[in-house]
Amino acid sequence: MTPLPSPAAVLPWIVVGLALVALLLLALIQRRRGLERNQAVGALERVAEVAGLLIAQVDEEGRWEKVSTGLCELLGRQESELLGMPLFECLYPEYRERCESDCAELLRGGLRSSTLEARVLRPDDSEIWIQLNGTPIKVPGVLPHSIQIIVRDTTRAQRIAQSLKDSEEKFRTLSDNINCGVFLYTDVFHYINPGMEAITGYLAEELLGQPIWKPVHPDEQDLVRERGEARRRGEAVPDRYVLKLLHKDGHPIYTDFIARPVTLGGKVYGLGTAFDITDRVLAAEDRLRIERQILEAQKLESLGLLAGGIAHDFNNLLTVILGNASIIAEEVPPKSLLKACATTVVDTCHRASDLTRQMLAYSGKGRFVVEATDLNTTVMGIASLVESALPKLITLHYELGQDLPGLNADRSQLQQVILNLVTNAGESIADGSGTITLRTGFQQLEEADIANAYAGQELRPGPYLFLDVTDSGQGMDEATKVRIFEPFFTTKAVGRGLGLAAIQGIVRSHQGGIWIDSQLEKGTTFRVLLPALGAPVALVAGASAMPDDWRGSGLVLVVDDEESIRAMAAIALKRVGFDVVVAGDGREGIELFRRHASELRAVVLDFVMPVMGGEAALEEMMKIAPEVPVILSSGYEGDSESLGTASGRSFLQKPYTITELLEKVRSLMG
Repeated sequence: MTPLPSPAAVLPWIVVGLALVALLLLALIQRRRGLERNQAVGALERVAEVAGLLIAQVDEEGRWEKVSTGLCELLGRQESELLGMPLFECLYPEYRERCESDCAELLRGGLRSSTLEARVLRPDDSEIWIQLNGTPIKVPGVLPHSIQIIVRDTTRAQRIAQSLKDSEEKFRTLSDNINCGVFLYTDVFHYINPGMEAITGYLAEELLGQPIWKPVHPDEQDLVRERGEARRRGEAVPDRYVLKLLHKDGHPIYTDFIARPVTLGGKVYGLGTAFDITDRVLAAEDRLRIERQILEAQKLESLGLLAGGIAHDFNNLLTVILGNASIIAEEVPPKSLLKACATTVVDTCHRASDLTRQMLAYSGKGRFVVEATDLNTTVMGIASLVESALPKLITLHYELGQDLPGLNADRSQLQQVILNLVTNAGESIADGSGTITLRTGFQQLEEADIANAYAGQELRPGPYLFLDVTDSGQGMDEATKVRIFEPFFTTKAVGRGLGLAAIQGIVRSHQGGIWIDSQLEKGTTFRVLLPALGAPVALVAGASAMPDDWRGSGLVLVVDDEESIRAMAAIALKRVGFDVVVAGDGREGIELFRRHASELRAVVLDFVMPVMGGEAALEEMMKIAPEVPVILSSGYEGDSESLGTASGRSFLQKPYTITELLEKVRSLMG
């Protein structure tokens, strides 16, 4: 019997056996774990692919060592083609250096992970974008020898981003070059284009984040707020209108404004466009102002024609009344009641004639008759008319200077100035109860006075008479004072706005000036300055009177369409020794002129008549006997210039007295 080995001899074999068993068990465990790991990796890859992520692996030299079917399809290559190919060869050249650098750093442990967005050109020449996310595959105790790559197809996202970028560039290019303002806003500005900078004068950084009404004119800020709130409430409001802005330097700008809601990034903004139409608006305002001026001018022209027609007929009537009254005044005893009544009629006719001239002057159809005039007499001559134009509760005071020198002026025009100033003063007294003071006096005007109170007016130092009209009315602010002499400007609810402009024109034509002192709630004073003569009127203006015993002889032809004027003139001429023949129109006058041409001493010819007017009749008469003197007569103001002065002939303005008629005839007799 073979002896059993000793325990010492058997023990090594037991150890070896146990080690083999352990190794076998370990191998089995590792294999199972490997299978589980591979299963887990496979499951992970499938989940990743479902999520649009593709998992691959590259070796330490940056070559593909593991690729998925999905990655092959994405890159358009076969698995056999990819395995062993350097990763960077799949990318466009501009991305290859970065790819190699990141792979090297991952393998050296310099980076924990790396992300690269790159463009890929597939074999079929199509182009895609991929995102590569790489992490090193670590083994304990050694440096990584491979990199796990997660690949994601970002082509669609890139195209969307590029489309957005292109759209943004197009919008910015369009916005930066369009000839209008463009801006995005909510309650504040979020975007401002250069066009908006140009319109408002503000730089973009001065408006971004600022309330949207910052560049809006104060007059329209409430409108902008109200419409913004209404839009937020969902109410329908106009999305296009003229919006007035305020330039940074302070001048107003008119814009054609359009507002639209837009949604950007899920947020609703307002998109505004503003076209600068300031020139167009101002041009339209100018055109409207010109149209109004033309309309007012046409109204004035119509008023002038009407006034001229009325004045002609009225002066014809006054001529009859005045002529006959003056005849009565000369025929009756000096101290009789009839003499006094006739004199009153004559004076009243003169005042009525002045009133006619004032009406014509106001309508722009009057003429200037400049003569030595007494200011106080002129003021008091219109006193009753002035007082009748004022409300009953307004008290009119007179403070007239004494021993004033005279002035050269058209009395009716000067009275028009007084009437307009007093009327305006009465209208400035809101409640109809107050005082107006008319004051006259003398003032020596110095250079300092002209520079301070009359700047811009063509005045010279020297002696002046002043006329003050002071009221206790509501006064004027500075803005109104600046504009009161503008044609057609008025603060009244109705009216033509011509009163003060006409006053200024009359005063300037007399080489005078106007000074104004006015404060709100403290009343107004208008001072009119007119150049003074060196002596009172009584010493300056002397009128030559016709001798009481003057007599005439010969034949005088009177041509007038008013029978009463013909009769009055005939009586006046016969009283001093003339023989008279009369005609009712120009044609009849020519026949009588031709018949009596050799014996006629003078002709009194009305200019406006039916059948044939005075102008045509005069032309025919001069063909027959040009040496016969002709006195032209008219009831129209202004005909003295066109007929008398221009033709060099004597002119007799209606209404006239018999003394004025005889004086004209006497002056022709020599």
